[in-house]
Amino acid sequence: MRISPRIGTALFAAALVAAPLQAQPTAADVRAVLAAVLAHQASIRGPESGAETCVAASLVGQPTAPGADAEDDPLQPDHSVRIYFQWHVPDAPPPARVAPPPEPAGSNGRNRRNRPRVEPQPPPAPLATAEAEHLSALRAEAARAPAVPNPVRIDETLVTPPLLLERPNDDCARLTFSAPAFAGDAAFVEYAFACGTVCGNGGLYALQRRDGRWAPVGIADIWIR
Repeated sequence: MRISPRIGTALFAAALVAAPLQAQPTAADVRAVLAAVLAHQASIRGPESGAETCVAASLVGQPTAPGADAEDDPLQPDHSVRIYFQWHVPDAPPPARVAPPPEPAGSNGRNRRNRPRVEPQPPPAPLATAEAEHLSALRAEAARAPAVPNPVRIDETLVTPPLLLERPNDDCARLTFSAPAFAGDAAFVEYAFACGTVCGNGGLYALQRRDGRWAPVGIADIWIR
């Protein structure tokens, strides 16, 4: 059956209306996603740990894809262990430390009964099954999408204090990030935190764009050492 050019044009236009083209991520999207991840990292590390953490300016590779192992992950260092992948809610900021009361004169710092205790935070809760499966499907879609061209480097305007942008010869713990990968209004960024030769961990952020703003909606641990 032969379709006339006029009918073919009408069918094509109808298809565009029914399934509009997906907008491609822009440099502004890349910057906004990285800024949201950095703001969350600053909040969970707090003032003390954050001030001792430097952010690498260069982005390394793409986020780890489903089924990838250590050899395929440029952010996973040697002597680290791949761990079970599970989406959980983004970590909450640590509770504010309460200043201890002044020591009585002559106590020599030994009277600790009235000092406040800092209770450890419970581990973050896993995401609901349906939400976790949705993020995993989007993660697989993002892994198949073309890489964002010319990914933006991290500069000082993106780094949330007390985090610092890494400079040559800095002696600090190091945060490194991948370039973001996108699937519609979802984005994924991998991070690696190195606090020593046998200290560190890595994970994957999932972010969603809501009302024009990017925000973390899930995190999964990937490796630890």
